[in-house]
Amino acid sequence: MLVRRLSFPLLVLLLTGCSATASDASAERFSDMAPETLPQAQALWNAKAPSAYQVTVTQTCFCPPELRQPLRVSVVDGDVVEVKGLEQPLKQRDQLDNYRLTIAGVFRFIETSAARKPHKLEVEYDPSFGFPRRIKYDGHEMIADDEIQYTLTDFSAGDSD
Repeated sequence: MLVRRLSFPLLVLLLTGCSATASDASAERFSDMAPETLPQAQALWNAKAPSAYQVTVTQTCFCPPELRQPLRVSVVDGDVVEVKGLEQPLKQRDQLDNYRLTIAGVFRFIETSAARKPHKLEVEYDPSFGFPRRIKYDGHEMIADDEIQYTLTDFSAGDSD
């Protein structure tokens, strides 16, 4: 009889523990999901944005080949402080739009592009920080050279690589 009295509370505790563990796992799974909208992504970025970061930006566009290479960008307080070409030295650095090399600038690009009602605008966001990891833009279906793609990889928060 004593065993039955102890087994029921023990069973209740075990089941309660299991359901808490399952809901914790579910919450953890959802926290790893990337934001789906620009406002969600910006809110996550604003909540976590470091004052300094490095990111590799690769753009695919109708532009000189050296500007299509992966670029390692260092940003401090929202300003680009260094850009390095990872495949070759940059000779046409002045042709780069510094603003689009920052995460704030890339968010702005998405916002202004969406306002133009483009033929295609696809964005994937980082689940941890909310920054755009990949952007595919095509302004008009019938214009051949207005497509651009940005890919942001190797993000690291802090002052150095």
